[in-house]
Amino acid sequence: MGVLIVCESSFGNTRHVAEAIGAGLAKKGHHFELYPVEKAPREIPDDVTLLLVGTPTHNMAMTTAETRARAVAEGAPSSPSIGIHEWIDQVTPKRTLLVRTFDTRTTGRFLPSAARDATRALKSNGFHGAKTGESFQVDPRTSALADGELQRAHEWGMSLADLDAVME
Repeated sequence: MGVLIVCESSFGNTRHVAEAIGAGLAKKGHHFELYPVEKAPREIPDDVTLLLVGTPTHNMAMTTAETRARAVAEGAPSSPSIGIHEWIDQVTPKRTLLVRTFDTRTTGRFLPSAARDATRALKSNGFHGAKTGESFQVDPRTSALADGELQRAHEWGMSLADLDAVME
């Protein structure tokens, strides 16, 4: 199974989660490629059987140019030139491609999330196989991933590797 991971990250947390997910996939023998959103392909390669889309949650939604600029003002090392929402608008859809979204956020599990917004946007753009995956918690006091979240991301990556049996 070829897995493409597209990720937007302001403070690095979402990128770390994406790397841990990829490590879980690799542990199960699956190849993955991880792209920051601004370098992600606009055409999904034919050998990709699973697309993972990760984004931070800003103001309980996907980022905007304004929230990305605010993140930099609050200490993020940099801001991508485009966010996941813009990439979704630009990527050519694949109707039957299996897609899972994930996010990082400081809010509770049942509040709005960028992963849910990304799923809706992907479906609206023609990715009918999109489903909301996981949210990974950021400690609001430290702005770092909460304890155990990287391990949970790794385990989720391992479980995603088992999806290939469904696809074959």
